[in-house]
Amino acid sequence: MTSHPLHNAIRQDLSRRRLLRAMGLGAAGATGAGLLSACAGGETASGGAAQFTGVFDFDLDSMTRNVHREDGALLLGSVYKDLFLCPGGVYNWSTQEWDYLLLEGHEWDGDDLVVTLRSGLKWSDGSDLNADDMIRSYAMRVLEAPPWGFGFPQVQDLEKLDDVSVRLGFEDPFPNIERSIIKHRIVSKTTYEGYGEPAVEMVNDGVRQGDDEHADWNAEFIEFDPDEIICSGPYKFDEAQISDARITLVRNEEGYQGTEVAFDEVVIHKGDNRQSALLIQSGDVDYSTLAPSAADQQAFQGVEGFRWIEHAGYDGCGIMFNHRAKPEVQDVRVRKALAYILDGDQIGQVARGEAYSRVEHYAGLADIQAEEIFTAEELDEFENYDQDHDKATELLEEAGWTLEGGKWFLPDGEEASFEVIGVAGWGDFELTATQVEEAWNDFGIKTEARNVPEDNPWGIWGAGDFEVAVRHWGNPEQPDYWGAFQMNFLTENAGTDDSPGQGFDLRVESPSQGEVDIAELVDTAQRAENEEEQMEALKKLSIIFNELLPRIPIWTYKYLSPAIEGTRVEAFPTDTPTSQNEQYQDNHVILALIQGELEPVQD
Repeated sequence: MTSHPLHNAIRQDLSRRRLLRAMGLGAAGATGAGLLSACAGGETASGGAAQFTGVFDFDLDSMTRNVHREDGALLLGSVYKDLFLCPGGVYNWSTQEWDYLLLEGHEWDGDDLVVTLRSGLKWSDGSDLNADDMIRSYAMRVLEAPPWGFGFPQVQDLEKLDDVSVRLGFEDPFPNIERSIIKHRIVSKTTYEGYGEPAVEMVNDGVRQGDDEHADWNAEFIEFDPDEIICSGPYKFDEAQISDARITLVRNEEGYQGTEVAFDEVVIHKGDNRQSALLIQSGDVDYSTLAPSAADQQAFQGVEGFRWIEHAGYDGCGIMFNHRAKPEVQDVRVRKALAYILDGDQIGQVARGEAYSRVEHYAGLADIQAEEIFTAEELDEFENYDQDHDKATELLEEAGWTLEGGKWFLPDGEEASFEVIGVAGWGDFELTATQVEEAWNDFGIKTEARNVPEDNPWGIWGAGDFEVAVRHWGNPEQPDYWGAFQMNFLTENAGTDDSPGQGFDLRVESPSQGEVDIAELVDTAQRAENEEEQMEALKKLSIIFNELLPRIPIWTYKYLSPAIEGTRVEAFPTDTPTSQNEQYQDNHVILALIQGELEPVQD
C-alpha cells in the first residue's frame, strides 16, 4: 500500500543493511512477473480493437455500484473513474484554470453559482443527461457532505433554471469554493430516481447531514446497490467482460467524447502495488498509478518501451508531534534539533526510491508552490533544516538537555525518549519511521518505531494516541495554497479532550511576525476576497511555519507512474499544459485519453 489512502516507495552513506532492505526483491520480481502474466493475461482486444490497459486493486465482492457513495464504489478510487463518470471539469494546477468536460461553464451572480451543462449529452442507456440529473446529484451530495468540508456544505438552496443550468445559493462564499461542485460526478436520475428528488426537497427545506429526515433517507441510501453503472464518459462497463481478474470498459458512443477517444477498450487488471509492478514488468499494463517499491523501480529499466511519467507532488511525508504527550517538544529549539538530526534525502531514497524530492525551502508548502509565491531572494532567508548534527547539539544544549554517556537527558534529568508510529502496509511510512528511529537512536535519543493498523490511522492521529507520528505535510487535495496550512496547523489539532491531535497551540509568538492567531490567518488566506490580502496571509503562514516548525517535512512526493510505450500506446504526452496536475485529482494522462490525444500503436 502507499501512504495515500485514496491515492496510494540510495544516496551516499547508505549502509549495506539499508541497501539490501530497499533493493532485495528485484530478481524475484522479474521471475514473478511471468507467473502473474500467465494468470492475468494481456491479450489484445477481440477483432484487433485498440486497447489501453491499466491496473487497480478492485474487489467485486465488496465494492458497490452505488457510485454516488464514492467511498467503496467500483473503480471510484482509481484514476480511471473519469473515463466512465466524467466530472464537470478538470483543474489545471499550473494555470489555475478549468478544462471543462461535462460542463459548458460556470459563473457567479453575487452569492449564487450558476453551473451550465454542455448541450446534447446522453447517458449510456440513451437517456438525456440534463439539469434534472445535475440538481439531484448536487442535492444528494449536500446531504452527504461532512459539515467541515468546503463547497457543498455551504450550499443553502438549489434551483433548476432550464434544461442545462442549475443555480446553487451559497452562504458567505470565498474564492474557489466552487471547486468541489465543478469536480463533482453527476449520476443518473434514472438510477437514483427514489433518492434524488426527495434530496432536492430536503436541501431546500434546510435539512442537512445528521437531521432526522436525513437519517431516514440515508439509512436506505447507504444500502442501495444498483445492478449497473450508467455512464456519462467515453467508456462504459461491459458486464460480459467483468471478472475477479479484470474489468473491461468499452467505447460508449453516447457518452461525452465517446466517438473521439482513440481506444476502443480500456482493460483494468486487478492488482495491488506489488502485482501492478509485475504487470508492468511483463508488459501487460500500459500505465499504473500504484506505488512500486525501489526494487521494482530498478526492474522496470529492463522492460522494452518503459518510461516514467512524472506527476508533480504537492505534499510530502514528515513528522507530527503530540505536544501534550511530550511537553519537551513545545520548545521550538527541540523541534528544530530533531529535524537537524535527520538526513531527509537519504530517508526519501530508502522510502520511495526515485519517487521523491528533497525538501529545499521548509515553507510548509511544496517547493513547487513556495517558488510561485516567493522570490528566490525571499526563499534564501528561510532556515534550511538539512542534516547538521553540530547545530542539533547546540540547540538541545540551549534547551537545557545534557549528553551523558552517549545518551541525551531532559532538563529534569529524565532520559529523552520517543515512540514514532508509522502505518502498517504503508511502505514509505514504515521505512520513514524506522529510519527516524535509527537516526535519533544513533544521535543518543532513545527512540522506538512501531506501526499502527492501516484501517484507521486517522482516528489514532486525531485522538492524539501517539508521541510522534509519521504524517503528511502540504496538501494534495486542495490546489489553493491555504490547503497546505489547513493540513499543517489545523488537521488533527481540534484541541478538545476527545480529539486533541497534535495539541499545538494556535496562538503563537513568531520571531518576525509577533503574536499571531494561526486559525485566523488560515481563514484570511482562504476567504479574503482581495488577492493581495490572501497572499500576505499566505506568506506570513510560510514564514511562521519555517520559524516554528510545527511539523518536520522530511521528503516530498514525486509521483512517478510507470508506463509502456510501443506495445499498445504509441506515446504518452510530455510537457502538456496540464502536466503539473496532481496525479489522483486531475490526472493529465487520463485527460489526454478522454480528449483523444493518446493514440494506439499504428500497424
